[in-house]
Amino acid sequence: MSAHLKQRFPSDEEIIEILDDIKYGTPYLFEVARDIFQETVDPAAYHHQASREELIQINMAFSEWSLFDFDLGDEMTPIKRAARRDPSLKEFVDTQFYSIFWVIKQDRERGLTRLRDVVTCEDFVVHDKLLAKNERWEQGLLGTRIARVGSEWRQAGQVHLHDNAESRPLPHSDAAGGTGIQNRSAFIGHVQSVLGFDGMYNDSLLDSEIIDTCVAV
Repeated sequence: MSAHLKQRFPSDEEIIEILDDIKYGTPYLFEVARDIFQETVDPAAYHHQASREELIQINMAFSEWSLFDFDLGDEMTPIKRAARRDPSLKEFVDTQFYSIFWVIKQDRERGLTRLRDVVTCEDFVVHDKLLAKNERWEQGLLGTRIARVGSEWRQAGQVHLHDNAESRPLPHSDAAGGTGIQNRSAFIGHVQSVLGFDGMYNDSLLDSEIIDTCVAV
C-alpha cells in the first residue's frame, strides 16, 4: 500500500455498485451465492407468510454476506476485488470483521460507543452517531461488523442484530492486539442462529436496522 495513497471508507453508492456488479455482471455467481446462503441459513421467513420487514431483513443479510464473505474463487470476495481495483479501500477491507459485542459505554454527545468483542474481549471505540444514541442497545449483545481507517473504527455492515437477553461483560483484554478476527463464517452463522428456521435464537427479541442497499435473494 502506497504511503501516499489516502485510505477511506466506501460510500453507500459504491457498495450498491459492487452488489449490482455481482447480480448483473456475474449472474451465475449471484445464483451460486444465493443457493449457498439459502441452504446455509434456511430462513424462517420462507416457511410462512412472511412480512415485508422479514423479507427485507433476509435481503439485508444476504447483501452483507455476499459483499464481505462470499468467495468468488481463490478467497477473493467482492469487497476484496473492489479494493484491488481501488487500493484506497484496502485498509477498510483488511480491518473489517463481524463479531458479537457487549455495549460497554455510549457517548451520545460525541457519537462514540465502546464495544467489547465476546470472542477476544478486546475493546473497540466505534464512531457512529446512531449506534451511540440507540438506548435499546445498552443491554444485551450486539452483532455487527466494524472496520478501521487510520485510527477510526466505524460500523461497516448494514445488519445489526441485537439480543436483549441479560449478559454480563467479561473483563477487557488487549491480548489479541486490538484488530479483531476475520472469520467469514461468523456472520452467516449468527444469521442462521437468529433468522434460520432451525436457528437457536430465532425466538429471541431482536432489532435490526432496515436500509436500502440490499440485493434481493
